[in-house]
Amino acid sequence: MPLREEPVLTGAVVSTRLKVAPQVAPETRLAPAPAPSLPGIVSTRLRPWLDIEFVPLAASFNDQHGVIEFDVTLFNSGSAPARDILLEARLFNAGDDQDQVITKFFENPAVDGERIDVLQPLKRLAFRTSAKVPRDQMRVFEAGGRKVWVPLIGFNSCYRWGGGDGQTSASYLLGRNAAGGKMAPFRVDLGSRTFNGLDTREHTMRVRR
Repeated sequence: MPLREEPVLTGAVVSTRLKVAPQVAPETRLAPAPAPSLPGIVSTRLRPWLDIEFVPLAASFNDQHGVIEFDVTLFNSGSAPARDILLEARLFNAGDDQDQVITKFFENPAVDGERIDVLQPLKRLAFRTSAKVPRDQMRVFEAGGRKVWVPLIGFNSCYRWGGGDGQTSASYLLGRNAAGGKMAPFRVDLGSRTFNGLDTREHTMRVRR
């Protein structure tokens, strides 16, 4: 699947802005989220709401770069079509400035790129893609004599509908499955290696409007 990558080197941002094309669009039986309303008032306003579902698949490392492979799904849980959808993803280094940089990413979503024409209510679009990180852009930590990397990934999904514009943004911490249900960082001092069995935790940084 062709991707266009735009390296971005601002603060803790380490990788690429990806515009991706849909892979599959399976049916779903989930019920739509209720429209916000005031107590005692029934709202009949129809609008889309996009939700982001993220599943990391594998992480590969060598002396030149690291690659994170993942699935991401857009789900329209609203009651109207979402149109002119643009999805972008970006990797970040964990660190003291991570929340500031992710916030800036959310506040300045991409405006150019390939757009998805429409996503109907209660429908999904699934994407499988990857992000490559040059080794010199990875913030590596020393932990117990080991060199480790702790990445986060952020998504912006911007769309339009009859009543205006919408945006859903989410961020996730990435790591390896570890004993006791814990999540471990990626070791990057083991030479060329691929890690499967990845784990993720949703980060507190998000937007839904």
